[in-house]
Amino acid sequence: MASPHVAGVAALIVSQLGSAATPGAVQAIIRRTADAMACPTDTSLYAFFPAIDNGAPQTCQGGIGSNSWYGAGQVNALKAVLATTAR
Repeated sequence: MASPHVAGVAALIVSQLGSAATPGAVQAIIRRTADAMACPTDTSLYAFFPAIDNGAPQTCQGGIGSNSWYGAGQVNALKAVLATTAR
């Protein structure tokens, strides 16, 4: 479900920036304003979803702000829109 949320936030950013909304600018705002998320401490909930490449259990690699579980973090719509007015 992350993609629809990020697409909605991208649309809000574009509506605020107008013609200054380049793809790179929108991406930078979304990444800069995302809430950093650490790897989950308990992945037992996902044990029945083995990895598709070798059937190994799911693992999270990386640190807060950039990892294989949450990517660049959780999108923060309010922070992203407010960042467009602070430019």
